[in-house]
Amino acid sequence: MLYLFIIFVGAFLLFQVQPLIAKLILPLFGGGAAIWTACLLFFQAFLLLGYLYSHYLTKINSIKKQASIHGLLLLLSLFLLPIGLGVGGSDVLDLLGNGSISNGSIGNGSPMSGILLLLMISVGAPYFMLASTGPLVQRWLTYINVGKLPYKLYSLSNVGSLLALLSYPFIFEPLLTLEHQSDYWSIGYFIFVCAFLCFCLTMLKRQRFDSKNSTTNEVDSGEVGSGKFDVALWVFLSAVGVILLVSTTNAMTQNIPPVPFLWILPLCIYLLTFIISFHSPRWYVRWYWFVMFAISSFAAIFLFFIGSQFDIITQIVLYSFILLSACMICHGELARLKPSVDKLTLFYLNLSLGGFLGSAFVAFVAQKLFSQFFEFPMAIFCVYLLFSLCVLLENKRQVEYKEDKKTTAAESVKLRLLASSSFVSLLLLVSFFFYLNGLFSKNDVVTSRNFYGILSVKDVEINGEIQRRLIDGTTSHGTQSLMQGKEQVARSYYRHNTGVAIALEQLGSAGAVKAGFIGLGAGTLAVYGRNNDDYIFYELNPDVERFARSHFSYLAQSKANVDVVLGDARVTLTKELKHQGSRAYQLIVVDAFSGDSIPAHLLTKEAFALYWQHLEEDGVLAIHISNSHLDLTPLVRGLADMFEKQALYFKTLAEQRGGHNAEWVLVTNNKRLLDNAEVKRFASKWSSRSENKIVWTDNYSNLLSVLK
Repeated sequence: MLYLFIIFVGAFLLFQVQPLIAKLILPLFGGGAAIWTACLLFFQAFLLLGYLYSHYLTKINSIKKQASIHGLLLLLSLFLLPIGLGVGGSDVLDLLGNGSISNGSIGNGSPMSGILLLLMISVGAPYFMLASTGPLVQRWLTYINVGKLPYKLYSLSNVGSLLALLSYPFIFEPLLTLEHQSDYWSIGYFIFVCAFLCFCLTMLKRQRFDSKNSTTNEVDSGEVGSGKFDVALWVFLSAVGVILLVSTTNAMTQNIPPVPFLWILPLCIYLLTFIISFHSPRWYVRWYWFVMFAISSFAAIFLFFIGSQFDIITQIVLYSFILLSACMICHGELARLKPSVDKLTLFYLNLSLGGFLGSAFVAFVAQKLFSQFFEFPMAIFCVYLLFSLCVLLENKRQVEYKEDKKTTAAESVKLRLLASSSFVSLLLLVSFFFYLNGLFSKNDVVTSRNFYGILSVKDVEINGEIQRRLIDGTTSHGTQSLMQGKEQVARSYYRHNTGVAIALEQLGSAGAVKAGFIGLGAGTLAVYGRNNDDYIFYELNPDVERFARSHFSYLAQSKANVDVVLGDARVTLTKELKHQGSRAYQLIVVDAFSGDSIPAHLLTKEAFALYWQHLEEDGVLAIHISNSHLDLTPLVRGLADMFEKQALYFKTLAEQRGGHNAEWVLVTNNKRLLDNAEVKRFASKWSSRSENKIVWTDNYSNLLSVLK
């Protein structure tokens, strides 16, 4: 079955290339959320273009012309292999003048156009051809009478996507460098093209056909028409499914520490619901999934506000159950609304359009409209509304077209009751949401949302003391006491006797210090500044600087000369080195991690080489490695050895209940610091695991290797 191979391999390659190419461009533009937003936009847009191409290609009233055109395009796409940045990457950056990237920021000089252009050059043509595969092959099969409707093949396609998704982080990423991944992917694409060309030759043997007389082979009870209302439902059901996927992932990682690979689970569930819904109509029992969704929707709203009060496993299970039931309704109703095969490509085109609009809404519109991840409850509300409309539409059609009036009347009562239950549940849920929202927003001082996530300032009472905290998602990025006389006392991960505090104090005892800080937070480390010290903070998120200056006093009251440079630190440091030379820092502090996630491009061999070019010969590199789920000690020790540096480990235990254990590593060959008795007294013993030293590069990184 050649067509089965083509559909499966095409879907597999389509999902494999997405993380591969995104990792390739990461070091060029920095680690901001804008990079991933641009990649998501590109892949959704090209998927839509592929479906659009398939739709209009199959309108040509000659199978020979269709096969000839597609075969020619497949052959031409081979000339763009192997995929990768290569010369094209540097050419694009030169075309943009490199400076227009503006350090990876979204503000002035957005990198969006550069990223999209680079993606188009590096992988655009092969991705476009892969994106067109599913609808095109399924439509062609209806011309050669394979005996069944091809919609089940959409289920197979999603199986291929699911296997690609699961295999990348657990097989391909740990075992292969990015260069080897690119080579193997290109070989796989070549095999795919050869198989598709064989299929095209089969289609060339077909005679001229009349699309009106093409066989439908099988009548499925789920088939309906394709009027404007049906098309609108296709788009909206698909869009809400994507919004549910992205918003559930966002909501989940706001309350759950972002465990590596946690993003895989929601996407697996999303694909699984497509597989179930399109494999067989028997698997989507409408009333059963509605009851499950109704129960889980109230739990979802509850979790949205107080999810952090539950343990991690409970949250993961509940969020997964919510996404499963909601997506089963969206995709189950889509499967029931699928049209006859002559409208097959139109159906898939509108599914793709909905997916594109859903991802664009979350990426661009939601962050302008909402200060929190309110698209999560909004998507749940929309599921109720769309479900009611689908049920009422079916009821209308049954009344109009069924001849058995008694049976129709009984079924109509059931359908109206189901639709009414959905509307009532929606009203109750909306009321519940607004009630809880009023309760849980009263402690916020200020909240903002942009490409980099949700940032808020909260005043909380801890052991009778009012503290102000800068919260990125659910992770504290700085704390300041509001009690008089304690405002300039460093707290949390930056308190006295932590590794970074010791480094700043010891270097400061010998004179003025020039230090660079990757990550600003609330600006807590500025309290260690002394007269004539120069402190330069590199911060990706402009709202962090705004809040640090307007709601915290660390920067304003620091004795040091403080400056904040906006943009991705690695991109900025690279540009500074090229245009201004070395900064000659005595200390560089790497503290740009958000929660338990890490920007891998700041912990590679190339990144460390850049740091040492900006450090004096006896400079110090301080790395914050506090993490609930990752043990970064083997990585930091491996990189220290590669650059022939000594590494000191500091673990400072929390001083009170609810506090934070702070883990820092100082990498240096500064003998005065290494031989200092105070430094030795606070240094901790390395864990046994740290002996298994590892090194990441821009071409290879593996989060599995640092999981605790």
